[in-house]
Amino acid sequence: MKITREQIKKAFVSDIKDIGEEAYNNQDWFQQDEQRLRYILATFDVEENFYRNCIEFDDKGEYQINSEQRLSLLMRMTYDELVDYVNENDLDWIGDDYDHVVEYLDTIMNEWQDDVEFNGTDMQNENCMTIVKRARAWNVDPEPGYKSENKHEVAYNILMDYFDELPEETRAEAHKRLEAIGC
Repeated sequence: MKITREQIKKAFVSDIKDIGEEAYNNQDWFQQDEQRLRYILATFDVEENFYRNCIEFDDKGEYQINSEQRLSLLMRMTYDELVDYVNENDLDWIGDDYDHVVEYLDTIMNEWQDDVEFNGTDMQNENCMTIVKRARAWNVDPEPGYKSENKHEVAYNILMDYFDELPEETRAEAHKRLEAIGC
């Protein structure tokens, strides 16, 4: 069985509306939805955790599957099954304060969806940290209505419209330069 990027996204990326403005306790915060709970189980490296390291996420939206079998089992678990697994195995990740929360926001929420950017602040506050949500302005240009999963493509299309008034040779040169940087 080949696990697709879209399946991974569905299993690990929380719905934007489910990310509140504060995180009080990272244990509780991760147990608020199944996507976050799956993420912590996949990344929480203790011997008692069968799912540890079944997948690795980097900060650029990429991943490496280390055990397709364990990952597949983790992805099929319901919320109740995930909570039962945590309780039955006495898994506890309290102690890293808000580090896990910020890691999830940066690694998953900021890299696997394009609508909202998240940032954690007030991490020195022992009672709760603040989660800042900011719409990503580059995702849609309201005038011509460009929308794309690729922020570089949106920028490219906007630039090309701007350069419509220029001679064709200048547009071709701009196109070559943008292609050279991966747009």
